[in-house]
Amino acid sequence: MKAAIYLNCGLPFAPPEPADFVICCDGAYSSCPVRPDLFVGDGDSAGGFPSDVPVLSHDSHKNFTDGESAVHFAREKRADEIVFYGVTGGRYDHTLGNLAVMHLALDLGMRCKAVEGDCVIHGLSAALTPLFELRTGRGVTFSVVPHGGSAVITDAKGTEYPLDDLTLTPADTRGISNVSAAESVSLRVVRGTAFLIVDAHA
Repeated sequence: MKAAIYLNCGLPFAPPEPADFVICCDGAYSSCPVRPDLFVGDGDSAGGFPSDVPVLSHDSHKNFTDGESAVHFAREKRADEIVFYGVTGGRYDHTLGNLAVMHLALDLGMRCKAVEGDCVIHGLSAALTPLFELRTGRGVTFSVVPHGGSAVITDAKGTEYPLDDLTLTPADTRGISNVSAAESVSLRVVRGTAFLIVDAHA
């Protein structure tokens, strides 16, 4: 099952993809382009709770984000894939926290990506998506960024700059601004977790 999670970023959302279940996190409700199946939050940034959508309410003095709660709910609904909207934009600390939420989705066994206005972020993990292939077209800029530790990349094809047998660490920029040299890009994550960030304007 594919779930969609809309996060409150304060910016317009990218056009939606089809999903089986839609979760809207608090302030995202006012600009959500589709009718959600669930509202998650304390209602503070939304100005209250909707009357026509089921609500999973939280106290405002909680120690987790609405996005984190939404990921756990998606897992309870037996989702095996999540598409996120609103990961980037807005506050920088929220963006970093939202990437951690995507990492959580991978750790819980769900494939995930974020569809943003200027990029698409694919979550990759050795356990869940060891071999990843994406049709990009030629000349598209993309980056591979480790998250939560080092990530080891092998068997990369279709890249202008080689990524074979490469260890990416959180303290280097080796994976930034590569370019697709073929119609498709593929790579294998043999250890760790990484984000493949593809320029949506190319």
